[in-house]
Parts: sequence; C-alpha cells; structure tokens
Amino acid sequence: MKTMNHKNNDNFFWTWTTQRHAARLSVTGSHDCYFRTSGGHHVLDAISTNFQVAFGHSCAPIKQAIHEQLDAMPVANPKHQFELKNRVSKRLCAFVDAGPGRIFYTLSGAEAVENALKMARQITGRNLVMARTKSYHGASMGAMSVTGDWRGQGHFGVQDATLKIPEPFEDPDLSLTRHIIESSGANNIAAMCLETISGMNGVIIPDAAWWRGIEALCHEFKILLIIDEVSCGFGRTGKNLAMHHYGIKPDFVCMAKAISGGYIPFGALWVKEGSAQFYADNMLSSGLTAYAHPLGLAAADAVLDLLNNAGFQSAKVALTGEFSAGLFDLKRHPRVKAIRNVGLMAAIDLKNNANDPPKMTWEHGLEHGIHFAIKENSIILAPPFVMTSKDNQLLFHALEKILGGGHLT
Repeated sequence: MKTMNHKNNDNFFWTWTTQRHAARLSVTGSHDCYFRTSGGHHVLDAISTNFQVAFGHSCAPIKQAIHEQLDAMPVANPKHQFELKNRVSKRLCAFVDAGPGRIFYTLSGAEAVENALKMARQITGRNLVMARTKSYHGASMGAMSVTGDWRGQGHFGVQDATLKIPEPFEDPDLSLTRHIIESSGANNIAAMCLETISGMNGVIIPDAAWWRGIEALCHEFKILLIIDEVSCGFGRTGKNLAMHHYGIKPDFVCMAKAISGGYIPFGALWVKEGSAQFYADNMLSSGLTAYAHPLGLAAADAVLDLLNNAGFQSAKVALTGEFSAGLFDLKRHPRVKAIRNVGLMAAIDLKNNANDPPKMTWEHGLEHGIHFAIKENSIILAPPFVMTSKDNQLLFHALEKILGGGHLT
C-alpha cells in the first residue's frame, strides 16, 4: 500500500505540509474501525482519525440521532431556544462536574480555546496568558498564540501576550512558573491555558502534585484556569474528562473532537458560573453562524448516552485492559525507549540508535494496515473505543512487524 506524494495539482490545500510534497491516502469509504482505500485495502484507524472518531466509523446511535434530527429540524438560529439545546446544555454541565456553569457552543476545539481566551481577557481586564512550551491549542490566530510547538511558528498574532511556562517534568515544583508570574506581574496575567494531558505532542501526563500546584498558583494570583480537553476528553483517558483524574476545578473547559464522535464538526466551551456572570450586564461579543447547531447537539446527546451506557462502558474497560497489555509486552522490544499510557491513549518513544532503520513515518503504519500518528520519534496511538479484541491483536502484531527493523515495502 503506497501513499501518493507528487506535484500537487489539486484544487484544495493539504494541511500542515508543503503542498509540493504533501502525502495523502486515497480512500473510498470507512466502516467499524477501518478506512477502505481505493486499492481495496482496509486500514485500522489506530489514532481515531485525529482523536475524534472515538466511537468508530459506523456508530449506529450517533448516526441515527443525526438522521432523526435532520428530519425534525436540521438548522436553527443562534437565538432559537428548543428542547434539545436545553437538554444537552444541562447534560454537558453535569458531565464537566466542576460546579455551576454555562455552555458556549462552537464548531471546533480552536474556537472553544479562542473564546475562552477572549472571555478571560475581558473578564479580568488583563492581557497576558500563560501556556506550556510544548502545547497545541488550535489553528486560529488566538489559539495559535498559545500553541508552543512548530505549528505556532511564523504567524502574526498575539504571541507577545503569551508567557511560555516549562513542561511539568522541567518544573515539577513550579518554582520557575512562579518566577515567571512574579517577574511579569500577576496583575497583568488573565489566564493559564493548559492541556490536561497532551495528545499529539507525546501524551505528556503531568502528575497530580503538578496540577495541585497549578491550581494553587491560579488561586493565589487570581489567574483564571482554562483547561483544554479537546483531545483527551470524552472517555479517552478512562474518565469522562482527563481533568477528573486530578480533581481540577477550572474556570473554563474546552471540548470538541469526540464530543460528536467526529460525525459533525462541533465543540463547546464550559464557563464557570462566577465568570459567566460577568456577561449579565456586559456585552458577550462572541458568536457563530452555526452556534448550537442541532445536528451537533443531536450527536453530542448520543455520545453522552453511550458514555452512560453500562454495557458500552464494560466493553470499553475490557478493551482498555487488552490495549494496556499489548503496550506492556511492547516495552520489551529493543527499539522501544519508553511508553506513556493512560486509558486508550499512548505514546511509544523509539530509540534512535545508529543501526536502526530510517526515521519512522505514518506511511510505515499504512504498509502494515494501521493508521497512527508520529511526533518526532514517537508513535501516537488513540484507538476507537469500539475496537474489538481481534482489532487490538492486529494492531500490536503490526507494530511488532514495523519495529522489527529493516526497510518496509
């Protein structure tokens, strides 16, 4: 199986790449946990496309909910009030489980982050925002400003209003972060914007003490806390949201991707009631044409039903055990340096020895029928929650072959 890589004569852009050297995979459909290629191959989607297809490509409850809503009321004005909007908003607030709050609807994670940044600056009257050095929060200009990896470079924006703090392992007692706050002036800092557990940047899992320290700093200096759950939320880590592992009570929670199973572009920003009250008499200068889109609400409603279904959760727990066992066995492979894993989310760091095969790429996975992501020298996995035992065995059999050495053909 080969990806195409040639002079780009397409009438659309390929994302996150030079157009001349864009790699692409020709597909004709998808089913269960697989893509179907134009060559008739079936590729296991071991990264849930981009973390969002957490319920697989053929989830009947989500598809049915969308179809029914399409027949009942496919579109709505942002000013419309209707039962589905009321119900899903209440359910999402309960799902966040961080106290009273309200939902601002978006179509993506970047827009959720964007509006959190806007609100935090408005509410506090401060301009600076703190973000981790190794982070990704979205491709819009505001979200890009708090993105620390390569995707945030080379863009005009409000980067000068962003203070980069060290990664958790670089500053476990947060003394360096405290110094940044004090030297920059806490009265200038509106918020911290942080991924609970990072995804594509290597599944970085901070410990509970680090998160307790972050919350303590925010309380001490009256800095608002924005939590980005876009990749790690909605059951990915074994909890409803990754922040539930730590008992965090933030001011904002950004959600997208698996909130709709990836079937409809959809996102949401939860805002703590104390912050939301600012807009009782101050203008909320935020909105979108497709705000609280009925099809997105229907998909989210079905997702929440699935996450509350005992049978679904039991099967997911069993899969998580099988996935963890596969990772445990893989740790013994001579090319594996380290593995980080929480729930159905993992990073496999590879050794970089002189005699090893060429640098790993996602195309290597395709040669063995699996689709994963690559970050530097790490394989990133985030399989669908509905993967079967057979799928899981195929995944780890393919990984063993890929790591076996030699050129892949």
